[in-house]
Amino acid sequence: MKAFPFIKRHIVGIVTLVVVFLGVRYVVVNYRPPGSMTVIEAQAMDMRQSGTPLGSVPVATEKVERRRFAPTVIYTGSVVAYNDAEVYPRVTGTLVALTVYPGDRVRAGQVVARLDSAELASREQEAAANRMAAQHDFRSSQSELEQAVAQKRVAQAKVAGLRSAQQDAQAQLAAAQAMREQASREQEAAQAGLADAEANVSAAQADLDYWTAEIAREEKLFQAGAVSREEYDREKAQAQQARAKRTQAEAAVREKRAMRAAAQSKIRQAEAGIVSAQARLDQTRADLQGATAEIAAADANIELTAHHTAHRNAMMRQAVAQERTADIVRGYTEIRAAQDGVVTERLVSPGTLVQPGMALLKIKSLDRVRLQASVAETDLAGIRVGSAVTVTAPRDPNLHLRTRVTSLFNAADPQTRTVTVEALTPNPGGRLLPGQYIVMEIATAAPREVVTVPVEAVQRDGEQQPFVWTVAAGQQGGKTLYACVMHPEVQSDKPGKCYKCGMDLEPTKKGGKQIAHRVDVALGPSDGKRVVVEQGLQEGGEVITRGPENLNEGDPVTPTEWGIAGPKQLPAPSGVMPNMPGMDHSIGQNPSPTLPFVRKERVEGSPLPQRGRGEGGEGHHSGMENMPGMGGREAKWP
Repeated sequence: MKAFPFIKRHIVGIVTLVVVFLGVRYVVVNYRPPGSMTVIEAQAMDMRQSGTPLGSVPVATEKVERRRFAPTVIYTGSVVAYNDAEVYPRVTGTLVALTVYPGDRVRAGQVVARLDSAELASREQEAAANRMAAQHDFRSSQSELEQAVAQKRVAQAKVAGLRSAQQDAQAQLAAAQAMREQASREQEAAQAGLADAEANVSAAQADLDYWTAEIAREEKLFQAGAVSREEYDREKAQAQQARAKRTQAEAAVREKRAMRAAAQSKIRQAEAGIVSAQARLDQTRADLQGATAEIAAADANIELTAHHTAHRNAMMRQAVAQERTADIVRGYTEIRAAQDGVVTERLVSPGTLVQPGMALLKIKSLDRVRLQASVAETDLAGIRVGSAVTVTAPRDPNLHLRTRVTSLFNAADPQTRTVTVEALTPNPGGRLLPGQYIVMEIATAAPREVVTVPVEAVQRDGEQQPFVWTVAAGQQGGKTLYACVMHPEVQSDKPGKCYKCGMDLEPTKKGGKQIAHRVDVALGPSDGKRVVVEQGLQEGGEVITRGPENLNEGDPVTPTEWGIAGPKQLPAPSGVMPNMPGMDHSIGQNPSPTLPFVRKERVEGSPLPQRGRGEGGEGHHSGMENMPGMGGREAKWP
């Protein structure tokens, strides 16, 4: 029993080794790349007895021509919502409803949550009652003000009437005074005329007395015959004329006396009018002073009433504002979205007592989005607002969006020394989501007609000199090179041994109708896919774009159509590998051509020979796919 644990441990170890061995064997047998061999197979083969057949490298080519090209830089970026908004309550209350969930689309003004509104509704009713009381007081003050204004108008009308009466009294007084002055002048004139009339009476009486005596004397003379009748009648006429003058003078005296009496009557009447007008004027002045005092009192009353009205109006406005505030605050119990967008997060649940500043929801505006990339300072020189931007998204291969730069942030990140470049763009169908990983290809210059080649067509030598391979016309026959059968990339112009495996280098022929020709080029800007060739290539030539990695000057090449995995059809071989034990030498039965040995040795820093992707798997293409145990699968070039 004591030995059981020891045996148990050994049994477990043995079982584990068996399982590992079976797993490794299954992987080697089923997932071995085409062209590879097991150690036993490699030892069983006599590689030195094999010959190296002639072959041609299948390549993809492109005609050299000018085309419209805009240099670009490619940066990874992210999608940022046009606007982020958090929904907050503006009053304290219990959350009774939250009507939206993450993923729901909302519109600006849409109710998304509700709070308990009983207390706020009561405050609104209280504010409404205060507003009604304030309005009543204000209307009362307005009535009082109107009464005070009416009283002032009555006093003003009274003053106007008294001023008119005063003017009438002043006019009456002036008329009476003028009448008195006129009467006084008439009295004075009548008095003066009376004196003249009395003088005239006296003169006429004296003249009459003279002619009376004269007539008596003349009558005696006439009767005595001392004078003629004519003289007597003439003297008698003179006496009658003197009597008439006296009568006339007496009438003038009576007239003057009547005129004096009339003037005296006018004077008395004018003096009475003066007294009456003066009394009326004095009364009017007194009444006017009283009416003016009434106006002053009305003004004071109006000022006081207007002050009370303004105060009560302010109180009414305050009450109205308080009612409006209460209504607004009660409206805060219905929490609304401030913008169109999509709910991205729900932060609380109904029944929670919430306060101002406590976020309830997060809403992002996605009708438009911001596409942002952090661009190195060295690439910013050619980027401007309006530069073209092509956007792709790895998670959405069908998304291919073209837009333009809308903003360059004016500050660089001190840690990464990058500047954010932003493109504001509509979000078709909401396919771009905040935080999504995108690739932004940003133009750094305006498009122009230039010669370009694919980036993968450009190679670099040990001195980092860029060059491309072009297709040139070759000659039949070619020259003899020496290469390793196991490592075709090892080549030499003379016999020797492979520096990798130590095997002898076998002779092979090199040449053909079309051969690879190296052309040194001067490169310009690139868009990550194509690069501008400033110097070196002429229009109309043919440049190798796929399969140039392991070419050497003069290698035979065959332009062919390429797919994603490699050439769709390989060129037919010009020879076979003789003396290979167990190998079918029939060219017709060997569907896999022998690829040439393409490189003398690996230059330090240059890429290693690439693996090709076959229909059944991946592996290094050695030209021996149809050897026994090699799987017999056709290889494809990348």
